[in-house]
Amino acid sequence: IIKVHIGAKMPKYRSLTTTHGKNMTGARALWRATGMTDEDFKKPIIAVVNSFSEFVPGHIHLQSVGKIVSKQIKLMGGVPKEFNTIAIDDGIAMGHSGMLYSLPSRELIADSVEYMINAHCVDAMICISNCDKITPGMLMAALRLNIPTVFVSGGPMEAGRLLKSNKLIKIDLVDAIVQGATPNASSKDIKNVELAACPTCGSCS
Repeated sequence: IIKVHIGAKMPKYRSLTTTHGKNMTGARALWRATGMTDEDFKKPIIAVVNSFSEFVPGHIHLQSVGKIVSKQIKLMGGVPKEFNTIAIDDGIAMGHSGMLYSLPSRELIADSVEYMINAHCVDAMICISNCDKITPGMLMAALRLNIPTVFVSGGPMEAGRLLKSNKLIKIDLVDAIVQGATPNASSKDIKNVELAACPTCGSCS
């Protein structure tokens, strides 16, 4: 349960809780160590909640997206502060005990976002997400926090293309999984599908 001071005058920005007042001297000193200035203490602090990971093709390109978002926040008069969540790739975790960790990771993501935002009294957040555990986890956090929130999607992966019987066909991750499980599939056919199924970054679909 989150308790609020009923009847107390709310600050213009939530972040003023940590950036103003004599009792926040230590907090300001720590904010300054992250690059903030006196002028920044007058601006809203906007969290850039990223999920960049080199483990997941749906998230491998999100580091650069985070830089673009942070730049735009600065141009609009805010102070961007970026942090990352975990991201599990269901396709890589599938078929072994790794899949036991996929769904529970959604709750960890929701909790970690909530903790970061409330612990640092952030004013708003922009969530950069993709895939079917990370996006719901961030959405759950947004509902709990009830602060202004914008979502930026990492987008889908392009369909793969494979030449089969002199005809170019589109394939995806599911085709690779099915091909790998087909008893009479040749090693060459499996390798061809594997090489073509996931041609770009983005969420596999």
